[in-house]
Amino acid sequence: MGFSEEDLVNYFSKGKNYVPKEAMKKLNQLLFKELGEYCQVCEEDRMICVLSPMCPRRILLKVRIQSGANKDDLPKFCYSQAVNNLKRYMKKLTTLYKPVDELVYNKDFIDIMFPKLYDKFVSYFNTDIDRIHQLIESSKVPAEKFDINSLDNQIFRKIINQNKLIREGTFIYHITENLLLIWYEEAIFISDFSDDSHLTICNAKYDVIVNLKIIQIVFQIYCAQYGIIGHSILNSPNQISLEMKVPNSEISQDLLDNNSVFFSEIIIFLQEFFSEIEISQDSDNFMRFSIIYQNVEHFLKRNMLKPLTYKSIESMIEKINGLKIDKIK
Repeated sequence: MGFSEEDLVNYFSKGKNYVPKEAMKKLNQLLFKELGEYCQVCEEDRMICVLSPMCPRRILLKVRIQSGANKDDLPKFCYSQAVNNLKRYMKKLTTLYKPVDELVYNKDFIDIMFPKLYDKFVSYFNTDIDRIHQLIESSKVPAEKFDINSLDNQIFRKIINQNKLIREGTFIYHITENLLLIWYEEAIFISDFSDDSHLTICNAKYDVIVNLKIIQIVFQIYCAQYGIIGHSILNSPNQISLEMKVPNSEISQDLLDNNSVFFSEIIIFLQEFFSEIEISQDSDNFMRFSIIYQNVEHFLKRNMLKPLTYKSIESMIEKINGLKIDKIK
């Protein structure tokens, strides 16, 4: 076989200590030039850019944003279509594609969720969080504040089951530090208002989570959604402890049978991500799953562990939920 695209990718993956500096510089220049021309050709035909963009799901737009491009550096029409697609998704209208791990600037997301309030959000976010709560709760969109220390999951069930007492479109939100997390229609949206970000990830699923605080919030959100008792502790800047508990009275006895493979499947899944795993029975007749996660890249690689994503956290809690006789779906 001849020289292939895969060969070039493998070469790049060896990193800057292996690839000569001048070679990397030239290849980066070629890539940047090609990217610009590629996007230009796509935007010149508005019909293609709207209905069938040359890069699937506008993934190269996300590459630009993640690379640090300012809004003015983006292909303007392409970005406007991404925002419009997101807006239609939030309004439950037909979309070209379902936004997954979509990145937009905070202003565009806040304008969708809370029209004309972006300037106030920016003004108050780092100075007066109480005012942010007031803005959200007084907006036309029905909102419920989520406390990660609360074990009450009833509001999630009422929203998912379309309880008549819950207004249509109700979302759940949580604010911590520079982050605004919104749970809407079982999807997660996180706006980062820190000085070096100003971005919102929409319908977060498969992106790797670097920030342990986000892991903590997402973990607690999914525990509440699936009716699992969850506790979390940030042990250090690079380590978090997670605990999930299920009352023995709620566990299907068939799964406790010696011939059941359910527990081995859970353990195999957990071993893909966590360095320490403990499963035990506590004195209050709860089955307890205690795990520790390290978000240090070289630690994960050395121990052949995968980094956590939003979806892997949800999948883990789904598996624990599978223990219960009355599973929450």
